[in-house]
Amino acid sequence: MELLDKCLALLKEKGADEGEVSLTHFQNEEMELKAGEISLLRSRDEYHLTLQAIVDKKKASIQINKIDDEAIAEAVTELLRNAENSQADEANEVSGQIQEREFSDFKDNYDPELMYKRLDRFREKAEADYPDLVLEGALLEYQNKFNYYRNTKGVKLSSNYDKYLFYASFFGRRDELTSSMNGTGIALENLEGDLYELASLPSLMREAVEHLDARLIDGKKFSGDILITPDSLSGLLYSILSHLGNSMLIAGTSYFKDKLNEKVLNEKFTLRTEPVSEYLAVKDYYGGDGIINRNDYIFEKGVLNNYLLDLYGSKKTGLERGPSTGSNLVVEAGDKSLPEMIASIDRGIILGRFSGGHPATNGDFSGVAKNSYYIEDGEIKYPIKETMISGNLFELFQNIVGISRERVNFGFNFFPYIHAREIVISSR
Repeated sequence: MELLDKCLALLKEKGADEGEVSLTHFQNEEMELKAGEISLLRSRDEYHLTLQAIVDKKKASIQINKIDDEAIAEAVTELLRNAENSQADEANEVSGQIQEREFSDFKDNYDPELMYKRLDRFREKAEADYPDLVLEGALLEYQNKFNYYRNTKGVKLSSNYDKYLFYASFFGRRDELTSSMNGTGIALENLEGDLYELASLPSLMREAVEHLDARLIDGKKFSGDILITPDSLSGLLYSILSHLGNSMLIAGTSYFKDKLNEKVLNEKFTLRTEPVSEYLAVKDYYGGDGIINRNDYIFEKGVLNNYLLDLYGSKKTGLERGPSTGSNLVVEAGDKSLPEMIASIDRGIILGRFSGGHPATNGDFSGVAKNSYYIEDGEIKYPIKETMISGNLFELFQNIVGISRERVNFGFNFFPYIHAREIVISSR
């Protein structure tokens, strides 16, 4: 791409030893549902240009959202100044895996009339099925995404794919009672099915209304089981994956330091990164370091197969660059149905959403169980409120006793329900 070549030439001209440039171009068509009305379609055209320079092993980067000559020249000047003032690091370099690749999954299925039809049907169905549900807002977006990458060692990569994105937020309201806000975001390849049936939306909307009758758990504090829903799983997983990335591995504080190819989690747990997945609408063909991503196991039957380092992290630690940096997560399905898993729980909760701080380095965490349910004697008893949970993140994934056959596809992650034991649950 001529623009990126021009940026690289300017970086070299101004004194960069090495440099890399990436450009993301979004073409978005949006339709919004708010206050029961669907707004007219609006278009957004966005550019995000990222430049990185290395001078005497000192590195800096800058991102701008303009691509005119003046904006680029100003950014390069600031970038080189910042690089000169940074600290030298022998691990600073751009990718030398010289190749020129183009990736495409462009389907060209933009259909504004169908967008309106699907969004209107979602509104009608939600209002009819749940009179006590307040739709705070919903957004349906068609996105055509272009990525381009160049560096001074000759790497040239580009990708183009399109998808739909749907976001919805809602809560329950009856007279003076309101439930906490909930919602979800989903990526999808097409609009063949109703939005109402996507991912976990039907259950999330039902739960928002049911939580108008939420109760405190009888019995105050106890150690019990937890059934982690697909919606609440992502936050827990990303906390685990933070121990596989640059920051903690370089600092030496990772729980998984020196544990590659060892069994570190329960053997029922298998997690893959699938940047180019048959299941997922989102694609992540290559990283910001100019290296092509690949589908691979992160954990296989509890064994740590890969760290998630980028090129810099790899050079800094002496370990291999990861298959990705943690995009497009797919947890392998188990052999239990969701009803079977619920029936096996003597006492515990279904965790709909977790609200709390990031776990400590050793994995200890505590927070509030939101949009959650109390289970006793194998039955869901009632929705709960003002309930705290605490435990250790790594022990939680070592104490897995079941994973569901059912999985929820969010378009960027694909998750089942996970049943684990020995979590501390306390109610006010």
